[in-house]
Amino acid sequence: MLAVGLIIFAVLLVIGAPIWLALGASGGYWLLVQMGLPVESIASQYFIATDSWILLAVPYFLLAGNLMTFMGPASKMFRFINNLVGHLPGGMPAAVVVTSAIFGALSGSSVATVVAVGSMAIPQMIKMGYSKENSYGVLAASGTLGQMIPPSIFMILFAASTQLDPGALFMAGIVPGLFLAAVLVIVAIIVGLKEEKQRPQRSRIKEIVSSFVAAIPSLLMPVVILGGIYGGIFTPTEAAAIAVVYVLLISFIFNRNECTFDNFKKSLLYTMVTTSIIYILLGGAKLFATAMTYIQIPQMITEFAVSIDVAGWVIMLVIVLLFLIFGMFLDAIPILYITLPILYPVVISLGYDPIHFAVITVAALMIGQITPPVGSCLYAISGHFKENMGVVVRGANPYLVGLIVGTLVLIYIPWLSLFLFQ
Repeated sequence: MLAVGLIIFAVLLVIGAPIWLALGASGGYWLLVQMGLPVESIASQYFIATDSWILLAVPYFLLAGNLMTFMGPASKMFRFINNLVGHLPGGMPAAVVVTSAIFGALSGSSVATVVAVGSMAIPQMIKMGYSKENSYGVLAASGTLGQMIPPSIFMILFAASTQLDPGALFMAGIVPGLFLAAVLVIVAIIVGLKEEKQRPQRSRIKEIVSSFVAAIPSLLMPVVILGGIYGGIFTPTEAAAIAVVYVLLISFIFNRNECTFDNFKKSLLYTMVTTSIIYILLGGAKLFATAMTYIQIPQMITEFAVSIDVAGWVIMLVIVLLFLIFGMFLDAIPILYITLPILYPVVISLGYDPIHFAVITVAALMIGQITPPVGSCLYAISGHFKENMGVVVRGANPYLVGLIVGTLVLIYIPWLSLFLFQ
């Protein structure tokens, strides 16, 4: 029974079927043919997958990020950061990391981050003498930081799947996100120093101050959103809706030229497409996970993991390796929904803190977004900038190593994820 379902899943993936269809078909086979459940159970699983108050935050945060891109606030934020650190050794790549971390946290989308930040930064980096490989590589890696730094779409999806508090997961992601950003900044400086040919002059104090004043509304957005969540003023879902209103207000007040109905329509379109992809994936993954639970696969794996005489950290390392292997062939969200129903009970039975596991999971999924051949950030950069995939992959390799080392540190130093709760 298990083998037939897995064969259906594998065959559909090999022939290029959408991942949601592969998940739904294999899960539907188990539920309908093998378990004998009624046909109505298929439709009900799709509704159950998206019937969550927490998941309402996803389209709102995505819309806020797209509005930042098309309405102008993102460009002002990048200008300030570039004026502040662009003249330093390796300053331009470091500015890309910092900008991507902030913008990624606001948009919740790695693809949106690399397109928005890359459109501003890549031409300048190449003009200054940085290689295409390094320019695309630092952009690909730093585009993933928004998945850890709150408010993170991945943390929302993790919370919805495990019934954890999304606010707690947001708090847990702050320090690890900043730590991984610092790791990427260090790598960016090291790589940048080897090839930097032209360094811009130090910006005048007047330019820094003026760009900072222009960027204040954008820079205040994380303070408003996260402060409201942690202060108990509103829930993460309400915060997502407030983020949309906030971006519309600052765009209307400070960016009249970019605040047009056409840009608003573009923001809505990109948001609807991404949200639809996520939600239909949730439905297929829910079918797959429900079937696996009926077959008792998670229970059997949990019993096996508890019975073997192996240290818990070894099993955690194997789990992260599994995430990395999946990341070479699948996008991050399908990986999350395929593996979480199986692995989460195992990790909890071994005594690991669920919040720490959430941080490790998101870090591993970040790595998967820049691992060839199916890294979503790699494809986004290659497609948007019309660049050969090999160039992007070569540039991302040093940063890939940095993210792997950073994830290992997070695994073995839980304090980085949990000290805010102690």
